[in-house]
Amino acid sequence: MKKEKFKNVEVELEDGEKVSILVKRPTSQLLTKAQKIGAKVWTDSVRDGLFTKLSLNEFMRQNGIWDDNKQSSQALITTEIQRLEREIALGVNGKKLKVSEGKEKALHLRRLRNQLRELIAERIGLEANTAEGLSDNAKFNFLVASCTFYENGEKVYKDLSDYEEKSDDEIAFAAAAALGEMVYNLDKSYEESLPENQFLKRFHLVDDDLALIDSEGNRIDVDGTRVNEKGWLVDKEGNRIDREGNLLSESGQILLQAEYEDDVNPKPKKKPQKEEQASASAPVEDVEEEPVEESSETSED
Repeated sequence: MKKEKFKNVEVELEDGEKVSILVKRPTSQLLTKAQKIGAKVWTDSVRDGLFTKLSLNEFMRQNGIWDDNKQSSQALITTEIQRLEREIALGVNGKKLKVSEGKEKALHLRRLRNQLRELIAERIGLEANTAEGLSDNAKFNFLVASCTFYENGEKVYKDLSDYEEKSDDEIAFAAAAALGEMVYNLDKSYEESLPENQFLKRFHLVDDDLALIDSEGNRIDVDGTRVNEKGWLVDKEGNRIDREGNLLSESGQILLQAEYEDDVNPKPKKKPQKEEQASASAPVEDVEEEPVEESSETSED
């Protein structure tokens, strides 16, 4: 497959304005310079006392962050993932599977991938701040700063510092994503290419965003409960609920739904019956009517 030399990317800014940028594949000269920058960052990091991946691994074991049990769990989950991938893609011993069986395997595979992500999340997060992690980031940031251009050929970033100051904006995010696809062969459709998602799409069990759906097209979770676009569990009316069906607020707090008999706040006292009767039978004062003056004018026959 021929490697892309550049990517044209249209970026929509926060104010709605659209900007077109060109991200070029880095030359060998730029890659060499990036390696030198990364090596310097690694050396400075070690000199400043930061962990390398090796020393971090020792630290995690000493402090119970990672141990043999977790290492064994990772290996077992990975093996099970590979087995299910083969069974979904190739079948089981030449046997023709039912769609319901394939669906169960696909959902089980999704659960295993989530378990694996949760298991290694803390370790991956710590590794990002090792000397190697910071070195890799420095190399990549330099390449993004050096390979991103406007349509007219002008560089978007003056230097590495300029990119790092603006690395959280829409243009920087789009440029980094485009360069990552070219340099690290990141496939935009990676999730779609997973065996379980190929199966689920083929039999219309997911929507275009790979979210699970029921026979009526409503989004559901792996247990078949309806969810909204945010992934929250909802009832038929779209109200947020928990796994037991209790109503929740938008912030996820359970709503007050029980009924109570108020024996704390005193009820307003009623007037005594005799007082009410006396009030009702009290005489009404006569109101004297004012005399009406006759008009001095008389009508003529």
